Amino acid sequence: MGYTHVKGHYIKRNGKRIWIKPHTMRVTRSAEKGRSGKRFKSLENRVEREYIRKGYSRARARQIARATAGKVFWEKYGKRKGKRILRRER
Repeated sequence: MGYTHVKGHYIKRNGKRIWIKPHTMRVTRSAEKGRSGKRFKSLENRVEREYIRKGYSRARARQIARATAGKVFWEKYGKRKGKRILRRER
């Protein structure tokens, strides 16, 4: 974890311009960020290989693999923690 400075800026909310003050924000470094992504990708790749062996096309196998890995992710972390993880990864 690290910190970065965010400059002051305007955002639009409900049709109004709101000023966001300059502040310091905690950020995830790229090395730390990649760990959960690697696990997701490895699961996705394993499932994809399995479906290709079963005779599915590469595109269809990838589609099934992404859906399966996503389902595992949401079951593991739940809606609340999953949203937090995805927001942090952006």
